Amino acid sequence: MRNLIKNKSKMYVCNFVKECQYIGEDSYYTGETYNLYDAPKMFFSHISGAKGSSQSEIFGTDIRYDKTLVLTKLEFKKLGITENSVFFIEKKPKFEDKTPLYDYRVERIAETLNEVVIAVTKV
Repeated sequence: MRNLIKNKSKMYVCNFVKECQYIGEDSYYTGETYNLYDAPKMFFSHISGAKGSSQSEIFGTDIRYDKTLVLTKLEFKKLGITENSVFFIEKKPKFEDKTPLYDYRVERIAETLNEVVIAVTKV
């Protein structure tokens, strides 16, 4: 029931690619690093209104998260979401100096028989 098209919302995900180092004007590494993410991918998913008791049993009671996303296993594999992925749920994708200005990050991923539940935390 949660995967009905009318229950899904539009959102974007950026997957982590690698950690990179800044190069200074003299062509040497500065020692500062930044995380490189791929381009945002648009998808539709059911998102919970807020944390609730039925979702908290999936991840246990000690984890802190704000919302949960529900995807089918096929959608989950197609998007390539990992625990290092970031989401644009309440705003459009924006970047500043190669860094995404995301509003949610993955806290935990739980796979069930037919679907995947992702706990996300607001940044």
